Amino acid sequence: MLMVISTDAQQTFMDSIAKSHHHTPLDILSGSGDDTIVCYKQAHRNMYFLVTGLIIIIAIGAIRLLLLNKRTTKMLKEQNEIIEEKNKSITDSINYAKRLQNAILPSREIVTNILPEHFILYQPKDIVSGDFYWVSHHDTKFMIAAVDCTGHGVPGALLSIVGHSAINQTVNELGITQPAKVLDSMNTLIKKILHQDKGSDIRDGMDMALCTFDKQTNTLEYAGANNPLYIVSDNKLTIIKGSKLTVGSLEETVIAPPENHSMQLKKGDCVYIFSDGFADQFGGKDNKKFKSSRMQELLLSVNTKTMPEQQTILSSTFASWKGSNEQVDDILLMGVRV
Repeated sequence: MLMVISTDAQQTFMDSIAKSHHHTPLDILSGSGDDTIVCYKQAHRNMYFLVTGLIIIIAIGAIRLLLLNKRTTKMLKEQNEIIEEKNKSITDSINYAKRLQNAILPSREIVTNILPEHFILYQPKDIVSGDFYWVSHHDTKFMIAAVDCTGHGVPGALLSIVGHSAINQTVNELGITQPAKVLDSMNTLIKKILHQDKGSDIRDGMDMALCTFDKQTNTLEYAGANNPLYIVSDNKLTIIKGSKLTVGSLEETVIAPPENHSMQLKKGDCVYIFSDGFADQFGGKDNKKFKSSRMQELLLSVNTKTMPEQQTILSSTFASWKGSNEQVDDILLMGVRV
């Protein structure tokens, strides 16, 4: 027989079941009560505590790390802003120093008036240069010099100011035009300026090649401090080596004074003076120095071209040889056709 249960009875039955399965969170966590469906075993409770604790620890660590990263990022940003501002200030100062250095160099207009057929390949390693060129005109003579001061960048540029002052004072004020005597005089002046004659520990100086050309007689006088003179005549190269000394860092009692050379030139001859930056540049497929021998071959191959064409070829050859390498030194190469 089918038994019919009233609605009130059904509700009373469900309430009794719910009541029998009711446990507080404390009952569940402490393991009290005898309902195995609700109350966890001891291992489960331990795992629950462990996982919960790890989550809390990780959350706290993550928050602390986030705050630390935020502070670090802020500090780095502030420091980068300070560094960028200082770099900008330094770069602006060096750029202004470049303007000053360029101002003391003879203008291309003046050089062209004195030397109608010439080129000057001048490429500082940094913004300012330790190399400088000098040109002067006296009656029937003109003088040219390629000077390579110790170092490059700011130290080299500062020394170049000293060298420029010394050569101007020697030639324009003292009236000395013989190259060897000019080098001797510059050596004395630079020693005084840098107080090397009074025990200063500054031993920096400069290598240079200096030429005096007499336009009436087509004679050329040359003296060099380490740096040579190249003359290309009838497609033949003549090399005149400089004396083994450094202007401004020379001990007269030990090293002989610079030697003066004199030679006769003719129309069409090309004269080249330079610093060592071009030959010392690393590059090529084997990443080796360009070397003087390769530069001699290059000058022989271009000497019949116009001076601007020679400069273009020399400049492109240097850039191709250097490739992606850093420029190792200042570049200065001067060419003059008689």
